[in-house]
Amino acid sequence: MLSLAILDDNIKVLELYEELIPQWFARNGIKGRIVTATGDYTEFLEAVRARSVNVCIIDINLQAEISGLYIAQKIRQEKLDVEIIFCTGMLEYMHKAFDVNAYHYIIKPIGKNLEKCLVKLYKEMEARQNRKNVLELKTKTNIYYVARNSISHIVRKGSKSIIYSSGSVYEVYDSLDSLIEKLGTEKFVKCCRSEIINTDYIKQIDKVNRKIVLVNGYEGKLSRLKTFRLLKGASDNEG
Repeated sequence: MLSLAILDDNIKVLELYEELIPQWFARNGIKGRIVTATGDYTEFLEAVRARSVNVCIIDINLQAEISGLYIAQKIRQEKLDVEIIFCTGMLEYMHKAFDVNAYHYIIKPIGKNLEKCLVKLYKEMEARQNRKNVLELKTKTNIYYVARNSISHIVRKGSKSIIYSSGSVYEVYDSLDSLIEKLGTEKFVKCCRSEIINTDYIKQIDKVNRKIVLVNGYEGKLSRLKTFRLLKGASDNEG
């Protein structure tokens, strides 16, 4: 989803953004919204700092004591994770866009170039998100791409890690610690030295016998420490 913050000191231009961008989103099947469209750089920065936006459209020539270029520099200095698009009438600052790693530099008036830019950016961001949701698994002969959410548990046997995913089984040589790092989400917990479970699949936690039962019937072991961690973060459906 594209969540936009727009900074421009021309009220008519802001009104044009608010009219055209929703039309572009509808026409191109883009999930998106304008979080703020303002000439006040303080209000603009508040929205960006609140992490409520992922795309900034900025005019460089603001009628204020600071420029849009300075605002972009501020965003990068604060390591705020957003894409920056300059949309301005000032062609001479185009080379400066590289200094702040801008996604695009568009010369006004706004129109088809900005629409094409937003369509391209949306597709790229969707592709990035899809890659985040997929785990690459390498075996001796193949590379598999497995949806993270489909993995219920992983068991270490000898030199191999056995990954159980929606009826499929994959054998890899990655260590459990390496797989936890690749999975990159708190859903996956190393419940004992030889097992990882996806907390979304928990059916029952047996604290007395220190075991865990998943919805697919798998029963895993639990170290005492991991029991308490799981109980904090997962649904406890004990019978």
